[in-house]
Amino acid sequence: MKSLLKASMALLLAALPFASCDDDDEGTVPETMLKADAGPDQTINLFSPARLDGSNSTSPDSRVTSYEWAKAYGPDDFRIQYEDSAKTEVYNLVVGIYGFALTVRDAAGRVSSDTVQVTVNQGDVEPLCDQTDRPVVNARLVPFGTLSEARSGMAAAAAGTKVLFAGAAFSGAGINGYGSSRVDIYDAATGTWSTARLSVARSAIAAIAAGGKVFFAGGRLHGGGTGTPDLNFSTVDIYDTATGTWSVASLSEPRAFVSAAVLGNKVFFAGGERGANYSVSDRVDIYDLSTGQWSTATLSEPRGLIAAVSAGGKVYFAGGQKESLWDSVPSDRIDVYNGASDSWSTDSLTYPMGSLNGLALADEVYWLGGCTMERRNVRTGETSVEQLFKPATPNPMNNQAVVKDNKILFFRGAGDDAHMFDIYDLATRTWSIGVLPQDVINYKTIVSAGNEVYLAGGATYGGNLISLSNQVWRLEF
Repeated sequence: MKSLLKASMALLLAALPFASCDDDDEGTVPETMLKADAGPDQTINLFSPARLDGSNSTSPDSRVTSYEWAKAYGPDDFRIQYEDSAKTEVYNLVVGIYGFALTVRDAAGRVSSDTVQVTVNQGDVEPLCDQTDRPVVNARLVPFGTLSEARSGMAAAAAGTKVLFAGAAFSGAGINGYGSSRVDIYDAATGTWSTARLSVARSAIAAIAAGGKVFFAGGRLHGGGTGTPDLNFSTVDIYDTATGTWSVASLSEPRAFVSAAVLGNKVFFAGGERGANYSVSDRVDIYDLSTGQWSTATLSEPRGLIAAVSAGGKVYFAGGQKESLWDSVPSDRIDVYNGASDSWSTDSLTYPMGSLNGLALADEVYWLGGCTMERRNVRTGETSVEQLFKPATPNPMNNQAVVKDNKILFFRGAGDDAHMFDIYDLATRTWSIGVLPQDVINYKTIVSAGNEVYLAGGATYGGNLISLSNQVWRLEF
């Protein structure tokens, strides 16, 4: 009997440590144990990436030496960008519920796992944006120079050491204040300004630099309320940055609000407004820098206010208005030109975008407009959509999306928010809101040269009065 009692006590004592461990498992993990942390569960919209973060995984008495992400459950469609990184993103998700498992190891050889659940909701319409709770960055505008003529709605381009500001929507020199032929040229090598003139006064010009030249293509001149109809132009003024000389060529048809891009030796001028009734064009004029010859192509549908960018050996002509330039019938079409095969194909934006800007950075293309920034990797096809802080209509006279300090800056063309801009950090993929110190300046011209961003001209409104600026600022923040 005594031996039976001893055996029973031994079994009870042996079980006590295990009972204690079970209690710890239900409460807190001992501080000496490796603990994986896959982050909180999250809900996202279709076409947005899931951002996975395992950096809070801990090993107090050692160090985490490896991370491994894998799908635990959910639909078959997904792509993990970096499976062995503490932080990563998951693309190509479909509507449904996913689980992503994180496995971590430490220097002591221990292993721990945790799972985060990602719920993907339908994103069939462009969501409204009101992200005004984002961090605010107060920007500075440093006076940099003075235009020879106060005006707004200029075209601008940078080539080599030179930055050019050409034409205008409003000036003191045109018919009843409309249009200008003036060109202000800043040379960073000498720190000096000079002036020139376009062959014809106009606005809504496509400006692009290629092969040591700057092209100012197409444009329009407002009738000025005199009963004279608006005029569209086929004129292409070409500035040679090496010689400082000008020449003139022509598009195959007169039109304004043309979109321009460069791929290799070819310069493309696509779409735009082609008549006094604001109808849109499907024409693409192509200039060959090596031969000096022009040719034409046709977009899959006519439209204006297109965003044209080149990346990965292709040119992407995205979005735009497809009925009349000023009637809001936005397009989701992307016409794609393949330089290697000299062929055309089509693709689609996630949402229709009628007035948008585009940027290409390595293999990534960014389209911004409305409430949306769509990012697409042209090599893998991965696409994600994020929201701007408020709806944005870019200035149709000038590109409003530039890059500074590895951040995308996206300005508003006009309106109460014209003194504010979106800031997207390319390294951290986080957003903030930039605020300019000046009063609201409408239709200012934005241009980047290297890592510098310049804001030039613009207009402020007071009652029925328009006050034009001749100031050029350098942006700092």
